[in-house]
Amino acid sequence: MSIPLLISVLWAIVVLLAYFQFWPIVQKQKLSPLTACLFIASIAFIVRQIPCILLPMGAMYDIDSYRMVGSVILQGGDVYSHPDLVKRYPYLPLQMYWMAFSAWFSEHFQLSFVKVVKQAPIIADVGIAIILFRYFHRSNQTEIALHSGLLYALNPIAILVSAYHGQFDAIPTLCILLAIYWLDRSPLIAGLWQGLGILDKSWPVLAIFSLVKSISDWRKKSYFLSATLTIPLTGVILYIILFPSNIVDVFTRALGYNHGVGVWGYTSIIRMLAVLNPDLKFLFLWFIENGRYLTLGILGLVWIMRARREIPQEGILTILLAFFAGTHAFSIQYLMWLVPFAILSRDVRFLAFYTLGAFGYMLLTYSTLILETHIYSLFPPQQADWIIILSSFPAWIATIYWLKQRLFRAYPNNPAARKAIKPQAKWRKAR
Repeated sequence: MSIPLLISVLWAIVVLLAYFQFWPIVQKQKLSPLTACLFIASIAFIVRQIPCILLPMGAMYDIDSYRMVGSVILQGGDVYSHPDLVKRYPYLPLQMYWMAFSAWFSEHFQLSFVKVVKQAPIIADVGIAIILFRYFHRSNQTEIALHSGLLYALNPIAILVSAYHGQFDAIPTLCILLAIYWLDRSPLIAGLWQGLGILDKSWPVLAIFSLVKSISDWRKKSYFLSATLTIPLTGVILYIILFPSNIVDVFTRALGYNHGVGVWGYTSIIRMLAVLNPDLKFLFLWFIENGRYLTLGILGLVWIMRARREIPQEGILTILLAFFAGTHAFSIQYLMWLVPFAILSRDVRFLAFYTLGAFGYMLLTYSTLILETHIYSLFPPQQADWIIILSSFPAWIATIYWLKQRLFRAYPNNPAARKAIKPQAKWRKAR
């Protein structure tokens, strides 16, 4: 393990300890709203910039993909038809422009491409911490606001994804949070943010049903949905105008993404069983081809059972937990999705258990496989894969238990309890 990576691993452990110990210290401080907001933003920015500066690398495959995509864009080529990018950009056309800018900026100013391209998810992470603070502060829940902002600022899962891995899941997450923030005041603006999140990465589609369900007026629903659909469509049309592409290729690439089968959850167990007993290989191959339909079925069932009766942030968290517990395909950067919505729902007790489980899995995977490949020099390939897969089980089991608790808990059916976890209602009343 290189010295920069070793120091960064130690830094991640320090941040994990701070995450569980910060509140008794900070709680005693009396901060004005502006000071609290600046304090949260500063903490979020600093704890991410330190590993970003230390590490000369990000996730090797992803960073190479970003560099290649940026180069093709700068040359005026089509990302979706380029033979070298078939599996490297499974998104709609938004993030590619940041990749291109990062490639140009790093070359023009002789800076590290890795450090430049990581700045977008890091800034988005800072934005998430601020919006969590603002969300609760606008309903006069000052202490909860400070706690929520810092809880995200110091969450090691979010830090590992943006500052270590270099993945940009924080950007669509911020867009969903801004959609929730604006939903009561302007469904049109909320829809614009939601559409921007989808244009950046397709998974925010999972939040649409919870957001639409919370809008009572059909005219406002149409505003939200129109804006949500218009932004991705406009982004695709602009891309086709600027580059020699085809609208079918663009949407097919984003909708057809099916990577990461057998690395998480029940499909990882089936994959291991297929290795032990080759006669079961057909079963694993079946899930590669058809697992998405089972995943969609699980999400639909959870929506009917619980999520459709919950307020937006609660419903989104429940749907995301259902995805984590029952998905056939997975990537490690997804682990940050749950964090802000758990904080927004004040479901912090289960978040603590989840954070511990996910942290162990991520630290092992990043330090021995993704950032630097050491595990295959220590173990045979099959054993190495199994060690990584087994290390994910605590986090996966935590999501199953967490989902179970949310599906069968009683308090969301209590109107008083529902009002207590909906800061917007208090905020409107105060006005």
